[in-house]
Amino acid sequence: MRKLTILESKQFIPLKENYGNTDLEHAKYFTLTPSERGEGWEDVTYYTDKKYGLYADKGEGDQWVYCLSNPTTPGILKIGYTKKTPDERAKQISSATGVALPYKVEWAYKCFNGETIEREVHHKLHSCRVNNNKEFFQISLEEAKEVINLIGKKYDSNESNN
Repeated sequence: MRKLTILESKQFIPLKENYGNTDLEHAKYFTLTPSERGEGWEDVTYYTDKKYGLYADKGEGDQWVYCLSNPTTPGILKIGYTKKTPDERAKQISSATGVALPYKVEWAYKCFNGETIEREVHHKLHSCRVNNNKEFFQISLEEAKEVINLIGKKYDSNESNN
């Protein structure tokens, strides 16, 4: 693990914001800053190797993180990612023999790193998950959008959240 200057650290996502993996083993860098506890104390902040704004200058994106609903399960959203369009993905899922009514795309976030964003969203929303092996969450659309935007903007924006 390498020590960064405070200036260098501004480009990296802090480990505590790495919603998928916050264990110390996932830290690549750290900083030491004077602590409010007084003289002789320092605070350690750990960082991932992921940079803020990694995809900021790349354009609109080629993947999607989506929220789907189904009238057979009111109040539950399916949150996933796709390299196809969200409408194509909804149609694909709806064609399964066990699906009584078709899924509807409620909202989608266009990005370059859909799998990473999806994984972090699922981890952050763990307490809302209906089944640990499935992508279904008992959450409002507004709450889901807020979390997806929070996580997605770390990668798609040049602005850091520090």
